[in-house]
Amino acid sequence: MPKTLSINSKLTTADIERLCVFGERFDRLMTLEVRPLTGGLPAGIVVPTYLACRAVQGEPSSTLAARKLLAAIRPGSDVIVATGAGVAPKLPLGETDGPPGAVALARSLALGFGANVTLVAQDEHMPAVDACVRVIEDVAQSQGSITTAIFPKGEAEGLAAATDIFDRLKPTAVIFVERDGPNEAGHYHGIRGDRRPPGTVADVYRLAYEARQRNVLTVGIGDGGNEIGFGKIREAVAALLPCGGRSQPDETGVVTITETDVLVSASVSNWGAYAVSGALAIALDDENLAHSGDREHAFIVACIAAGALDGATSRPALAVDGIDWRGHSGVAELMRSIAISATSKFELKNAVTASSEADLPIFSVLNDAQAKGGYHL
Repeated sequence: MPKTLSINSKLTTADIERLCVFGERFDRLMTLEVRPLTGGLPAGIVVPTYLACRAVQGEPSSTLAARKLLAAIRPGSDVIVATGAGVAPKLPLGETDGPPGAVALARSLALGFGANVTLVAQDEHMPAVDACVRVIEDVAQSQGSITTAIFPKGEAEGLAAATDIFDRLKPTAVIFVERDGPNEAGHYHGIRGDRRPPGTVADVYRLAYEARQRNVLTVGIGDGGNEIGFGKIREAVAALLPCGGRSQPDETGVVTITETDVLVSASVSNWGAYAVSGALAIALDDENLAHSGDREHAFIVACIAAGALDGATSRPALAVDGIDWRGHSGVAELMRSIAISATSKFELKNAVTASSEADLPIFSVLNDAQAKGGYHL
């Protein structure tokens, strides 16, 4: 029998301060720049982009996203999670960044809130999304659910689809994970500045505009500035990108104009989604909501089997953005460790005592050195 969920959306000041402490840790992990220098992905922009985001939003991005979702979602609420990036010829069935993060976050929402999550993607990207959904089994035993829906291409079709989704589902939150948004000329681009051929990208961004008109929470998770959400800090990101973010061939700009209420800027979009899942695990005091290294490996294997490719190399490698699957599993496990250390099941008092006792020798050495004038804190 699914457990009965009781969601306390009212966080005290102490709760928020505590969530911010752990949010700093999640945000540091999600902004580790590990991408290889080969592959054409811009280097050195991850932390500056995050800091531009932080300057606007104030608190850790993972904390802010978790707080807003906690306030917006109730048991039985409908939530939209949209994902999918990459077009033919290099990425005909999309890339491995996006579907894993979207499905991991959908799992957290279904298990943690009892939400009914609809994963939205255009037709080419749906095989990888479906493959990741098949990896998770525990949602079937929860009060929540996860379903999928294909978003059509075409301007009129996209507008009609966005309206229909909101009219039917009445979602309380819309989340975008690694999903392209248009620039001021209506063109879509990759982070390298390449313009997507006309008609190859569905106007999923319409969901963000529909949400704004209906006062529904939006969260954008991305890693380069071309994804939905970065319109929030468009000028700052453009200044950080090579050639001022100008695109090919018309130089209208890589960075999207589509903004969201909350922006999570990460080194890898999947990692941003995992950070939000970790923050939700702490806010809801359920470590099981956090992503895991084993599940991460299974997601990447599933994506490749479904035809998605590594976005950095356009190869069927067990990698995301050029980073081997072991690195991604390691990040997922570190985030899970943070979530576990913050939940009520963790014996914090004993852990702190043991840690303090273990640190006594080194502190004695430092204190002695300082007393002799040889070390200064």
